Amino acid sequence: MLIILFVGVILAGLISEIFSKKFISYKSVIITFSVSIVLALICIHILPEIFTSSVGKKTGLFILLGFLLQILLELMSKGIEHGHVHYNGSISKHQLLIIFLGLSIHSFIEGIPLNNFEATETLHQHNVYEKNQFSLIYFLIIIVHKLPIAAILIFFLNTINTKKTIKFTLLIIFAATSPLGALFGKNILGIFFLNEWSVNFLAISTGMLLHITTVIIFEDHHNSKNKIKNILTIAVGITTGILLFSF
Repeated sequence: MLIILFVGVILAGLISEIFSKKFISYKSVIITFSVSIVLALICIHILPEIFTSSVGKKTGLFILLGFLLQILLELMSKGIEHGHVHYNGSISKHQLLIIFLGLSIHSFIEGIPLNNFEATETLHQHNVYEKNQFSLIYFLIIIVHKLPIAAILIFFLNTINTKKTIKFTLLIIFAATSPLGALFGKNILGIFFLNEWSVNFLAISTGMLLHITTVIIFEDHHNSKNKIKNILTIAVGITTGILLFSF
């Protein structure tokens, strides 16, 4: 799955480079649709699982921690995860590095729970098939979330006239962040006294994703000139998320 994620992110970036004009035209719809799917999957599958874990009330605290952590990371990334960068004027190499670092930390943390659900106490009560399905659900959340961000990253780098070598180097590094997070999680969670942190990292990542999805949905709807179209996009995205893994 990690290879699929790595290659998928790079392909998304390359496709946005080739079809940049088309992507710009449909950027808002793509982002709103994707985060609506993610929000539905989180509410239907992820939240019920992590709240039945043995960690108890601490789970809610870690979700809030993830929510607040994302706010702090956006001070660095300038909100590129939302589809645009909140920055006025030109951007220096140092500022670009900080933006990219904030985005990469976000992506790394989200990758930590990937492929680590055999250590997640909330899944001990389930069989192997259910564990694998839950792992697939979280993987789908991450890939649906990351593919548009890869396209946005390339679009942003093009707007500031970044050299191709730097642009595609940053794309490859970004593509590697979540898989590296997963490998880090695999090793760190193998330490016996950190075993329960599998649930905690999942809760932190969920809080981060909840912040991004809700901000994008409310922000895009507020700024949208065609609110009916925006509502329909959200509705279709949420419906898609509900139907996935429902049968």
